[in-house]
Amino acid sequence: MRKILILAALLMLALNLFAQNQGEEAIQSLDTAKTLIQKGDYIKAQDEINFALAKINEILAEELLKYIPDAPAGFKLDDKQALPMNLGGNSISASGSYEKDDSEITLTITVGGVMGQAGGLMGMANLFGAMGMAGAGKTIRINGYSGNQEYNKEESSGSLNIQVGSKITVMVMGENIENTDPLKTIAELVDMAKLEKAF
Repeated sequence: MRKILILAALLMLALNLFAQNQGEEAIQSLDTAKTLIQKGDYIKAQDEINFALAKINEILAEELLKYIPDAPAGFKLDDKQALPMNLGGNSISASGSYEKDDSEITLTITVGGVMGQAGGLMGMANLFGAMGMAGAGKTIRINGYSGNQEYNKEESSGSLNIQVGSKITVMVMGENIENTDPLKTIAELVDMAKLEKAF
């Protein structure tokens, strides 16, 4: 138990140092951009601002990683990772891969950009019958937030897409599952109210 506590403390220290270093790089880049703007070199200033934004996104992506829950009973958390993206505007994403017997489940939380609004877009597409097979999707509610659920019995696969606020999507996808219950189990562990408040 003591070794686990020491490892946890070392991990927290490493994450704090990472965020501090990324923050310093962002500040230096913004200072350089200010100097370049004063000189009238707007193209290079824009590059510096974009670099600072990328560093800020890296910090936020690491913060988002905290919302990927530990594995529930019977599951194993295989991998966790944070990813800043530039798809459809600045956005950040964190994901976790879970296993249970032959089932493989991936939880992805995306903030900002097109992907951050995907849960709402998928729900609207389902409403108008534009998603997959007729009757394949249905509206669900997880932790007080609305979303869309789909399950393909032939392929033993499914997905949940939950819209959290206006710019956050929680997506859970599963392979080799008998129904969507394992997806709901993972989704319900995400503290969505806290997530919405933080981002």
